[in-house]
Amino acid sequence: MRQASWNEMFAPKPGALVIEAETPKEPKGWRRFFWWEDIVTFALLGALVLAVISSVYRAEWVDIMPSLYPVTFFGLLMGAMLARVRWPEAIIHVLALPFGAAASLATILSVVPDATPWDRYEELHARMAAWFDVAFNGGISADELPFVVLIVPLAWIASYLSSWAVFRWQNVWLALVPSGFLLLSNVSYFSGQFSFAVVVFLFAAVLLITRVNLTARAKTWREEDKPYPPFLSLTVLHTTFWLAITVLAAAWVMPRAGESGALESAWVDATEPVAERAAGLSRLFVGVRGPQESLIHRYPDIVPFQGPIELPETEVLEAIVEQLEQRPYLRSESFDVYTSEGWEQSSGTEQSLDADVITEVDEQLAAREPVSLEIQSEGKTDDTAFTVGQPRRVNRDATAQSTLAVRDIVGIDVRDGVQEGSTYETTGSLSVATADELRLASDLTREVAYPTGIHRIYTQLPADFHEPPDRVHELAASLIEEQNSYDVAMAIEGYLRQFPIDYDIPETPRGRDTVDYFLFDLQRGYFDYHASAMVVMLRALDIPSRLAVGYVLDPSERIPGTNQYRVTEQSAFAWPVVYFPGYGWIEFNPTPNQPRIERPDSAAVEPPTEAESGEAPSLGLEDLPGQFGEEDATGSTLDLDEGSSGGSGLVITLWVLAGLGMLALVAAGLGRFMWTHGLAGVPLATRRWEQTARLASWSGNGPKPTQTPHEFASAIADKVRGIDDVQLLADAYVREEFGDKDVPVDERLDQAWEKVRNGLVRRIFRLR
Repeated sequence: MRQASWNEMFAPKPGALVIEAETPKEPKGWRRFFWWEDIVTFALLGALVLAVISSVYRAEWVDIMPSLYPVTFFGLLMGAMLARVRWPEAIIHVLALPFGAAASLATILSVVPDATPWDRYEELHARMAAWFDVAFNGGISADELPFVVLIVPLAWIASYLSSWAVFRWQNVWLALVPSGFLLLSNVSYFSGQFSFAVVVFLFAAVLLITRVNLTARAKTWREEDKPYPPFLSLTVLHTTFWLAITVLAAAWVMPRAGESGALESAWVDATEPVAERAAGLSRLFVGVRGPQESLIHRYPDIVPFQGPIELPETEVLEAIVEQLEQRPYLRSESFDVYTSEGWEQSSGTEQSLDADVITEVDEQLAAREPVSLEIQSEGKTDDTAFTVGQPRRVNRDATAQSTLAVRDIVGIDVRDGVQEGSTYETTGSLSVATADELRLASDLTREVAYPTGIHRIYTQLPADFHEPPDRVHELAASLIEEQNSYDVAMAIEGYLRQFPIDYDIPETPRGRDTVDYFLFDLQRGYFDYHASAMVVMLRALDIPSRLAVGYVLDPSERIPGTNQYRVTEQSAFAWPVVYFPGYGWIEFNPTPNQPRIERPDSAAVEPPTEAESGEAPSLGLEDLPGQFGEEDATGSTLDLDEGSSGGSGLVITLWVLAGLGMLALVAAGLGRFMWTHGLAGVPLATRRWEQTARLASWSGNGPKPTQTPHEFASAIADKVRGIDDVQLLADAYVREEFGDKDVPVDERLDQAWEKVRNGLVRRIFRLR
């Protein structure tokens, strides 16, 4: 049976099979906005773009995400209408900016809690200023609002530019490629990749490609006065419909990314450079979760306080470990910098560790024994090499991270990666010291000698932590009955074990310290909160301690009759580690759903303390390549609040009100602000040094609060090739800043600045 064509269906005379070809005329004036040809194209484009927005909205990346459909439809409609206005494009885009900014701002304010629009705007201003302060000066942000501020204007920009590309430039690919990439990236986080949004996108894409090409050809025919059937576009659309069905059927039977090793490998290789560059931004979007079950301690180099969590039954690795008297803790990383939003690792140095080379980290410490561990990975823990206790050896080439001044290994990454199914072996160092030995080693009635930097770094607390009322310090002091660090730690551990386990706790109110909130308001939580509270209470009493994260090997996950464990995310854990002179790092456990670490008492045995030897023991990494020098003689403490971002609120105000519509323009303006902010009228040498520090920060090698200018210059000169002349800039800055006089313009300084600037820019874009 033959199908009727659109010409036959709309033939004006009964029985006519073909409408005679003619040259259709485009409507003029306001009627041009309601031409049925453009309406069909707009409907297809709208289905395509709204499918992408639907996928993003359904992912529920944050709980407060507003509906993106109104602002997206507004962008599509504005792009289609303005594309018909024959003014210069630059003028049209400038006129469109305020409308897009207003629509975006109204959508964002709809999710800001407050009574009046002005109150909501002030709340938005304050929260974005706080976020910019974290972005520029370091820290962790769990606020969901900055993600909304990013996504909403992007939805308007994407829809506006897609509509403009189709109706003004007749280029459908400028609409398809960015939208398709966003959709595929988004659905990759779902358990099934072929969602309804993907079906709609593919269907609309095939139809739109054909239609835009035909309308462009028809426009040429009209300009050349060539006749063609008036309903030719509908006939082609009808044919393309069946082609789209064929494409969808083929796409449906293609292997999914998770079922095709080649496709998955190609996707990982293509996205790895971007993923590595974006990994450092995770500290700014801790509140973003998404649809996929993920690891609790999934962020690189930070442990944020996440509020409510769920522990899925996702298997992460299999472990074989020798029989121990206590439950083994598989350590992935340890953290030394505490903030009210979570934990960070202070930037230190990296050393290459060859396979099977045993480090000398604990060689001079007493009562420590090696513990061997064999791991088979499920590919979900990145490149981390787990150990029981302090890392000493891994049987594959690896990279060890250590703190800057202490030279103490805080984590190990396998250099060529840990893929699903791969195995490796590690050796850690675990303390077997008795309780009496630890008591004698940490007698607080006499001066306790710690290795260089241990006390300074691992007693750090935020600068405003000790402002009255210092309730945490008072609580910790009230628990002290004995004058040694071991009994103090045991008393705090016992106190915190009274706080029940609860995974459905609220997030810390803005402006509150999380440990203070946990101890005096919540009084319930899970391992991150219990362990953090113990570390902070010990530091408040001037006892060096830090946080370790990883997994605890629970007997319920042990394969009967073996020493093999199938470790799932339900065994994720965090625990405090306390330093004892002569014995090193010792684990404790204040979380009540796992047993305490018991140590037998013993007869008094005098430990090999540093006080007797006259010097602090080495941590054994002095001969490894890439070391920094000793800490400065001033013994300056970490200052997390150094620097400020007073103009950040103004930046976000200008961005929301005037720049949200054009992503490139915003990026250029923000980059210029970051480059020149606060440098007006600053003397030349100081300005060059400040810009050097900014470039270094953008490349991931920024200055640390404990570094002098010359120490910072040496550090980045070791990491970035071709900028040895940075020491000249440091000298000029020190003379100008502390010598109270301007440094004259010097050709050598100009040349040094040019080399340093170019080298750091290459480092930012990984050109070297």
